[in-house]
Amino acid sequence: MLDPTLDVVFKLLLTSGPDSHDVLVALLTAVLRPTVPFAKVEVRNPELDRERVGERGAVLDIAAVLEDGRLLDIEMQAAKFNGFRDRALYYWARIFGGQLDRGDAYGVLRPVVSVLLLDYVELGGTRFHSTFHLLEVHDHERWSDALEVHTIELPKLAKASAGERAEEAALVGWARFFKARTDEELEVLAMGDPALNKAKQILDRLSDDPEAQRIAWFRERALQGERIILAAERAGARTEGLAEGRTEGLAEGRAEGLAEGRAEGRSEGRSEGRSEGEASALRASIEGVCALLGVPLDDARRAHLASLDVAGLGALQAALFRDKAWPASLEAPRGA
Repeated sequence: MLDPTLDVVFKLLLTSGPDSHDVLVALLTAVLRPTVPFAKVEVRNPELDRERVGERGAVLDIAAVLEDGRLLDIEMQAAKFNGFRDRALYYWARIFGGQLDRGDAYGVLRPVVSVLLLDYVELGGTRFHSTFHLLEVHDHERWSDALEVHTIELPKLAKASAGERAEEAALVGWARFFKARTDEELEVLAMGDPALNKAKQILDRLSDDPEAQRIAWFRERALQGERIILAAERAGARTEGLAEGRTEGLAEGRAEGLAEGRAEGRSEGRSEGRSEGEASALRASIEGVCALLGVPLDDARRAHLASLDVAGLGALQAALFRDKAWPASLEAPRGA
């Protein structure tokens, strides 16, 4: 069963066919709880560039418009990363500002609603469904209805209060659907809700589709590579800072500086072990990508693969995703 919290599977689930429209309407109804039910949602970017889903920074959100003219940015985010809130606000601003052409009056601007489903904890509060508006800090007067952001933090569902569960009954069902990990869990949900039943049928169909499986596999490996690269970058920054601290400590000749250096040395030993584990995982991922792309791995390429550190492996994987071929710069000279 494909994982619906994987962004590419999430988009396919909600945009891959006529039956997906009903699922999208049901999900948005559960999130937005409109006073007047809407029967239609127009998806503006249903296309999926299947050959680019493995590229670093690929965006797989869903842009849509409601019957009342409100614009939507819908996305699933499975892992936490720095800057997510700024990125979400940037996407909102890009959609909001993109409505105007030169000479247009500001009155034509329609509200933009961001719907962010998160498979991790982003906010400090306890609610699993949070709603944000632009409000005055004292009396909470709303500046405008143009900005609305919904976050659905799936891990918080397990600790949601009885009051929130009752208030968000329909959304609870969807959160359980996205968190389900067995066919049995999905069957139980499907029996109790026609929209969830339709969603399960689409997910079953996607899970049996070799092309959808290939895309999902490719996307998972790309995201794994991104996480390893980011971890390596953070580790590199920490290591550089520690090295500078040790140099300064030695120059000053402070005993506490030497003690910290010894402690850091022990910590670096553990860090090296973790880095080697990350490198092994990334090498295995690269071998899988090469198999998928039909890129041969001869002895020279395998030797080069074994010689790379985490940062080098990340760069190699990014090049494979981008060029769909082994980088020419890494080929051994003829006759070598």
